[in-house]
Amino acid sequence: MPRLLFLSISLLVAKASAEWPQLCVEGAIAYSSTRCDANSTCCDAGFSVSGKGCCPWQDATCCPGGYMCCPSGTKCVPLNGTSYNEVFTCTDIASGVSQGTSKAVCKPGPPLPFATTVKNILILGDSVSIGYTPVVANEMADVALVQHTPWDTTDGGAEETAYGVQCLKYFVRSPSGDVLNPDILMFNFGLHDGPLGNATVPGQQGNTSVYKGQLDTIAGELKTLLPNTQLLFALTTPMMCNMAADYNVQELNNMAADVMASHNIPTVDLHTPIVNKCGPIPVSSCFGVQNCFCPHCPGAGYAFIANSTIVPKLRSML
Repeated sequence: MPRLLFLSISLLVAKASAEWPQLCVEGAIAYSSTRCDANSTCCDAGFSVSGKGCCPWQDATCCPGGYMCCPSGTKCVPLNGTSYNEVFTCTDIASGVSQGTSKAVCKPGPPLPFATTVKNILILGDSVSIGYTPVVANEMADVALVQHTPWDTTDGGAEETAYGVQCLKYFVRSPSGDVLNPDILMFNFGLHDGPLGNATVPGQQGNTSVYKGQLDTIAGELKTLLPNTQLLFALTTPMMCNMAADYNVQELNNMAADVMASHNIPTVDLHTPIVNKCGPIPVSSCFGVQNCFCPHCPGAGYAFIANSTIVPKLRSML
């Protein structure tokens, strides 16, 4: 490695380490070590690939189970749910008074250091975007390094808008806290904000009633955090097997279109091409897959939406 490049990388790592001093777990390289900033706390994060993430409170209490946390000076008292859906009451240890409910631990940002010979694209979104990102990455490898954020391969990624508002600063940095400046960031929220159920579970799902306001906050924050990045919002894919759930998707997409127009952020429609290909909702299968795009459609379904819609749009922006 050239000495100047080595020194530049070393300085960036040192700066990130100073700003994000809490080392949660060492990575294979410095970039992929999971760190937290001084105002957060390292906690277990069951769906983080590293197994660790950042609780948004300083000196926080990490709750049992490895998904939730409570503020400093409180204990986690089970409220409802189990496993990754378990929510806790954060009870003041001294007084026994509730201080509210637990928050989900934030997952870290994208796994790979940015490329220096091609463009860099981040896809920020839920489990559907986790599914199609490898297809997009393969199809665009000649011109860009494409990766998903947050670094989650088994759950809902960026989840609901409340989790996005809470965790956005982690999603757009490296796991170790490096400032990232992608050429394009394509982002989506929607499926976890009503179509999968309107119960509020931190880090899993939220309510449609708060979607528009929280999405507006996310869009504004992204413009502040990434002033030199082209932003693109992906309208949510359909719920092909459930008319009521898809009506909710369309409601959210209309809200999202309004929010993005107010921020001058372009959108790409992932809903209409799938409905046009698979037929009027409800349909029980498409692309030979049962319950395709309800909400997932691995294989041919993800390949279709990547190749027909996402890749052409991203290439046009480079």
